[in-house]
Amino acid sequence: MTRTKTISIRVLTLAIAATFAFSPQIAAAKSKAKAQGLWVGGEKYFSEFQGNALKQSGMPRANLAFASTVYFAPISIAFDGHENFWAVFSGINDNLPAPALELSRGDLASLKAGKPVKPAVIISRQGNSSVPFVVPESIGFDAAGDLWVIDGGQKLLELTPSQIKKSGAPTPKISITSANATPSKLRFDGSDNLWVAEFQLPFNPSNPIQLWRFSAAERASSGSANPGLMVDLPDLFFFVDFAFDSSGNLWIAGPGSHGDALEMISASNLTGTGEVSPLAAVTITSTAFGALIGSGSCLGGIDFDSSGDLWVSVGTNNADCDGNTATQVVGFTPAQLSTGGNLTPSVTIGQNKKQTNLFLPGPLRFGAAVQ
Repeated sequence: MTRTKTISIRVLTLAIAATFAFSPQIAAAKSKAKAQGLWVGGEKYFSEFQGNALKQSGMPRANLAFASTVYFAPISIAFDGHENFWAVFSGINDNLPAPALELSRGDLASLKAGKPVKPAVIISRQGNSSVPFVVPESIGFDAAGDLWVIDGGQKLLELTPSQIKKSGAPTPKISITSANATPSKLRFDGSDNLWVAEFQLPFNPSNPIQLWRFSAAERASSGSANPGLMVDLPDLFFFVDFAFDSSGNLWIAGPGSHGDALEMISASNLTGTGEVSPLAAVTITSTAFGALIGSGSCLGGIDFDSSGDLWVSVGTNNADCDGNTATQVVGFTPAQLSTGGNLTPSVTIGQNKKQTNLFLPGPLRFGAAVQ
């Protein structure tokens, strides 16, 4: 894309929207109506699975697979209250500013029908400005529909529903910073508390990774971070992702003393205020998580479906994993989660030979199924 120094912000916004289109990767598989879809962000494209693909192991065709030639390698996925799809990326072509973008339910239906689409909304900085963010890394929506963003590992930002109705570069309503920690991931629990994973500075094993809990009141104004609760994670020195089950228990994915693992902290240990250092109540390991050769993690993301099954993506591009580790997404039942131990997944979604259903899966989230 060609741009000049004299181009206006408005024209630049329109130019980005005009050159950025998603296209279907494969013909969509036929499926019966299902309420929930598993969305997986792969390095080259997004995939959505539903129905039998989530019930039995195999290499199922994705119900929908679509990609952009401009942005790739998504690092966070979220769904707003209207079930519209949002994503941010680690890979950017043509020196474009890093965006948070929306695909509406209508956009997703068009992709299912084989039609390319342009994002409904693109939120990104313009020119040399740092508004609204420089590099968005993790996103999520609160109960009021506000979009929360971790920006470049330095700031926690809030954009209101009115600010994200259309493309542009709005000034965040709230900006929260911390001089002694770097945020990496965020998530909301069932009570609308905002949880943020924080790497303590300076980074070393004596400064544990923490999860900070912000109530609505504690995140209502800009300034220095003032979380009501700080949870020291048991032994996960490289944090990947986290999720809450229907009982409010915290599940963490990443490498620790057991290698790549899932660990659960009971909801009863996530109450009160101050700093707490709970032990993991459940630890899950699995040969399905692969064998890490270098640094990093073979895990990419976790989320729960409406039945309480926990799903994990394996084979990401941020680590050196054993060549025998297949790119896959695996699921564990509530019964398996209650026992812990070294487990075999109840369901494995494997990568097919042509790599048209999965490729280096990273973030995953459950959202509305596309029909």
